[in-house]
Amino acid sequence: MTISYTLDVSQTSWKSFLKLLFRWRGSVWKAVLSQLFVWTFLYLIISVIYRFLLHEEHQKIFESLVTYFNTGIDAHIPLTFIKHNMHQFKSVAVETLGFFVSFVVGRWGSILNGIGWIDNSAVCFATFIRGSDEETRMMRRTLIRFMVLTQALVLRDISMQVRKRFPTLDTLVAAEINGDPSRCYPGLLTKRELHELDKIADPYSRYWAPIQWCYSLLYDARLHGKIASDHLLEKITDEIQHFRHGLASLLKYDWVPIPLLYPQIIFFSVRLYFGLCLIGRQFIVRPGAAHKSEIDMWIPIVTMIQFTVYVGWMKVAEALLNPLGEDDDDLECNYVIDKNLITGMTLVEQGGKKSPELVKDSFWDNDHIAPLYSLESAKRSVHPLQGSASGVNLVKNVKTITMIPHKSKLSHMDEQTQQAHIRVVNVEDHNNQHRSIRKSEKDTDPDDTLMKLRKRHKNGKIEEISPNQMNGAPAGHPGAPQDISWPIPRNDLDVDLAPIGPNHGNHHQPPGGSPWPRNEYDHRQHPPPNGMRGGPPPQGRGEYSPYVGGRHPSPPTADDASRGLRRY
Repeated sequence: MTISYTLDVSQTSWKSFLKLLFRWRGSVWKAVLSQLFVWTFLYLIISVIYRFLLHEEHQKIFESLVTYFNTGIDAHIPLTFIKHNMHQFKSVAVETLGFFVSFVVGRWGSILNGIGWIDNSAVCFATFIRGSDEETRMMRRTLIRFMVLTQALVLRDISMQVRKRFPTLDTLVAAEINGDPSRCYPGLLTKRELHELDKIADPYSRYWAPIQWCYSLLYDARLHGKIASDHLLEKITDEIQHFRHGLASLLKYDWVPIPLLYPQIIFFSVRLYFGLCLIGRQFIVRPGAAHKSEIDMWIPIVTMIQFTVYVGWMKVAEALLNPLGEDDDDLECNYVIDKNLITGMTLVEQGGKKSPELVKDSFWDNDHIAPLYSLESAKRSVHPLQGSASGVNLVKNVKTITMIPHKSKLSHMDEQTQQAHIRVVNVEDHNNQHRSIRKSEKDTDPDDTLMKLRKRHKNGKIEEISPNQMNGAPAGHPGAPQDISWPIPRNDLDVDLAPIGPNHGNHHQPPGGSPWPRNEYDHRQHPPPNGMRGGPPPQGRGEYSPYVGGRHPSPPTADDASRGLRRY
């Protein structure tokens, strides 16, 4: 389960720090505390034996071990590499454990990027495979199902989460309810498709099969005109290929992990270090001891803090070595499969539906666009993307600037050529504009303006003003602006369409006579050429379709291979 804490750190405050620090699930406390309790318990047992059960001679031997382990532990088990700079008398510590964790985190990020999201592919299916007939809908939905099936086949071989969900391939099959083929339990493939998978003789993998089925469906869609051009077909296949490459990278990361020697030496070193600390960090309390501790504490507070930091750091690497596992912070593989299936199916259902009508936006013909904020969020200062030196005026005390070539060029010019290259620039307009901007910034304080508005709002003196009142005319008055939105007619199933060439001069104009750009399909206002349908567009809207299909009959000369295909 992925633990989300992003909202808790939306502000850099003590409250955010405490909320982050005292989380339990996926936290360092959950990962370390049990081991810290065991280590502390063993430490106390050794301390009791040393203090109360050993004779003086045995205590001396034990104290020698304490001194030896405590003196040489950092040198013999280097959790840090120390590089001495003899000239500057500095020590630069390069953390071995930190380097390993950084390497593992980078690998974890690559796995996250490769897990695969279907949104881009689904948008391409919905946009470029047009049509609302049952066959086209089935094609779009099947493409989504095959892609999710590919993801499930890969993840069930590398993630225990998904393996437990789909322990066998039969669990991926949609099963009939009470023998009724029209009612099935949801599944990612059919019995017939499972049979096709079982027939594949590839001894290494069958992950590629559903992707190949997707390409085959896309080829048929292009052949029958459901995809308008080869360029769009290439765009769709690129998205599928990108999805497949991500899943292939997951298989490679699972196949070739970090070399075993590296995590072994790190994990062993950390645990061995604190194993020796059980003796090396004991307090020497025997009277007359050569290295008697200045303070007697039963519990080594500093070493316990060190244990929490180092072991917690090591636990980060352990948790991220396989992010497809079952720890608290591992990736939600089953959620990704469900999300891709549901989102993909929902998206491709939009392919046969019309998009919202084109209307003029609320900022139409407005030179001063002012997006709205809530009264609370408007108080936050905004620092725009503006150069740090853009507001500096270097010519405020002069009226003109003389521009000349660089000295390296002047030395090669005669006097007449030099005079020809001199230019005098008047900067008075620039200075006036700069002074006007600076004066406006001083006179208009955003914080003061907002404060006045908040006071008016608090006193109930703010009323909503309609666009008509803003233009100085009451609502319904002849001088008031009318509704600025007008529907733009679009070619649809109720309008006869015909392809036009690049030099075709037909322009469709919206109300008011404003020019309307040409597109691939346009209303025919004159008799069409021989063999093509045409005529004035009928009234009303229907559904847009870039190919002949649905309620449109195909031309008499069309064969099955090109049925419905519009050729440009």
